[in-house]
Amino acid sequence: MNEYNVTVKNGSTIILSDIIEAEDERDVLGALLINSELFNQPFTDIRILVR
Repeated sequence: MNEYNVTVKNGSTIILSDIIEAEDERDVLGALLINSELFNQPFTDIRILVR
């Protein structure tokens, strides 16, 4: 498992900033979209960086 620093923005506004443990970036994205309010919220940018 790796730790990923995740930041989600809508324009210049940060909607979510979190650390997620996952195997790879695909797992991070899946967990992020399924387990958060982002499912029904507009966003413009998702950044996933290995910590």
